[in-house]
Amino acid sequence: MKKLIFALMAAVLMIGCTEVYEFSTEFNAPTTLNSPTSLTLDVASANNVKFTWSGGGAEQGIVIYEVLFDKAGGDFSNPVFRSFSDLGVDTTFTITQAMLNSVARKAGIAPESTGSIQWTVTASKGGIVKQSGLSKEISVTRPGGIDYTGDTFYLYGSATENGGQGGLAFRKASDGVFVIYTQVSTAGDIYFKSTTAEDAFVCYADNTNKVIEGTGSSNLEANASGEIYRITVDLNTQKMAIDKIKDVKAIWGATFNVIGNMIYKGNGIFEATNCKIKFITQDRPDTNPPSWLGWIEERYYFTANVNGVDKCWGRKDGVSPERPTGSETPAFYELNEFAWSQWDHLWKMKATLDLTSATITIYTNKDGLMMHEFSNVQPLP
Repeated sequence: MKKLIFALMAAVLMIGCTEVYEFSTEFNAPTTLNSPTSLTLDVASANNVKFTWSGGGAEQGIVIYEVLFDKAGGDFSNPVFRSFSDLGVDTTFTITQAMLNSVARKAGIAPESTGSIQWTVTASKGGIVKQSGLSKEISVTRPGGIDYTGDTFYLYGSATENGGQGGLAFRKASDGVFVIYTQVSTAGDIYFKSTTAEDAFVCYADNTNKVIEGTGSSNLEANASGEIYRITVDLNTQKMAIDKIKDVKAIWGATFNVIGNMIYKGNGIFEATNCKIKFITQDRPDTNPPSWLGWIEERYYFTANVNGVDKCWGRKDGVSPERPTGSETPAFYELNEFAWSQWDHLWKMKATLDLTSATITIYTNKDGLMMHEFSNVQPLP
């Protein structure tokens, strides 16, 4: 009987203490937008422009904010530019003046003229998107400069690795920014065209490396000491930069041992053939295993000497936690440049590459990427 009474009392207490907790999915779009009312842009300025808002958010959890820009009078159904807020969840959006100049260009504002753009914010949570009922207009004065917005760009002139026999394609790194790796055997002139057609947009760099629309050229010295030139043309800031690249290598992250010395083959391609690949382990003394190593180590990256400083050409999103299986997209093998650090920006090799000989190739312009691949894989004898 006592046991029955105790059980009944416990049940009553449990019922009395039970509360129903329900996660709220309610959220709101911003109700206040804040930004400058007018701007005179300086694409070389390091002073960024900040947009802020308030009145949005969720009762519980977080919302994702996206900023939309459109032409004055537009309805944002087809914005000229859109981007997530700072960190995606902050109620701020920070943009460079060079990028805002690109937004203004897309909105139809010509160089050295003033016009208006407008912006708004959307909030989303759980797949539901709500747009603010407000928009804010900004008067923008653009500087003089380049007004080319295409995706293609070509290097021309006598100081090209094909001796001026047609244009060499740049890789589009971002809106208005184009990059090419090339070798120059004979000093001469260079200039740029948007396409290989007769009526292409044409520009050149003057003796201060300022890019100017129109017919002209700049002089380029021949490569020295085995260096390759990396030419970057930024139409947003109207600047050309030339970097000297040499000593490109594929190396193991744990030991810095060279897997392959990458030789420039032309057309923006670096390659190392017959690379001996043996994952690093304690039972393989010839792999130079560190004393602390207690596992199989297969991480690697590339190094390059850029203007006399060693840089890492590595994975964009940090350290690879997984071995690739073969189903990865080409973007998995994309190279980006960083300050050198031993344990950052490494890839892991596929398991099938262990105890093989392979060709390692860096393409500086393949399908819009700077990427690498392994080919001609053969078992070690």
